[in-house]
Amino acid sequence: MTSTDTKLKWDEFYRNVFGWWNKRGNDQSAKADHAYERSISILQKRYGYTREEAASQLSKHYSRAWLG
Repeated sequence: MTSTDTKLKWDEFYRNVFGWWNKRGNDQSAKADHAYERSISILQKRYGYTREEAASQLSKHYSRAWLG
């Protein structure tokens, strides 16, 4: 899975779960994008992942959370 695929999955997850934030303005949308990037950064620092590995792990986590 490429980082583009991960980003697309994140965008889909964001729209489905946090769509109501869009009604509250762009500020919260920017915060969500920042949270995604911050999560990747934390995984890179904590586990020594490359950016792509961190994005993949994050995607796997959210896929499991999404599927229940």
